[in-house]
Amino acid sequence: MEPGRCTLCCAILHLFINVLLLILGMCLLGFGLAEETTQLSALISEEARIGSVAVVIGVILIVVTTLNCCFAIDGSSIFYYIYACFLVLLFTAMVALLIKYGLDCGTKVRSDIRTSMRQMMHYDPDSPGETGMDFIQQMFQCCGIDSYRDWYNVTENPYIPESCCILPECDTFNLQNIHREDCVTNMMKSVNSLFVRITAIGITITIFLPIQIAIVIFIKRCVKYDPVFH
Repeated sequence: MEPGRCTLCCAILHLFINVLLLILGMCLLGFGLAEETTQLSALISEEARIGSVAVVIGVILIVVTTLNCCFAIDGSSIFYYIYACFLVLLFTAMVALLIKYGLDCGTKVRSDIRTSMRQMMHYDPDSPGETGMDFIQQMFQCCGIDSYRDWYNVTENPYIPESCCILPECDTFNLQNIHREDCVTNMMKSVNSLFVRITAIGITITIFLPIQIAIVIFIKRCVKYDPVFH
């Protein structure tokens, strides 16, 4: 293949990967916002909230890839250097984040949820209105932190709130009428679903970043000598 056509193919591949990274940034932003806007975010500590990290990286990736599309068409030489440096920094950050959140994020989130729910598990059957624990049990169709038996330790008399009912206003003394699943397990299913999506997008971005870095370096070295770009 002639040098000019080879460089042109690399430029087209560069734009293709750039658009792909733009789309992945949008997906990362969307799933990050979804994680941040769930009721679970209030129960998780800042260091374990992967959604906020996904939002930041998604926004940065969208802005930089959009600018790169503009400057690639314009042929700005300086921006190629800036873009390459950004890709190197982003690649380093993505590897570090994947290692950090991939090792024990699930364990940390589970611990945070359990701790937060213990603080919420103060139930007064004579008090009107729903509590935060009621809301969680109704939303996730569960009962108790690790078991419905957790409620037996809250009040002096064995009592399970109506928010554990499968059908409204049931007799909670009859265990056939309540949800038997614990809330931590059901909530972690929701967390893991978003976590897997965000992690998959992060891994995909991390795979394409070094390819894009190599292409940018190649284009920058060849573009001033290649008649295709003149």
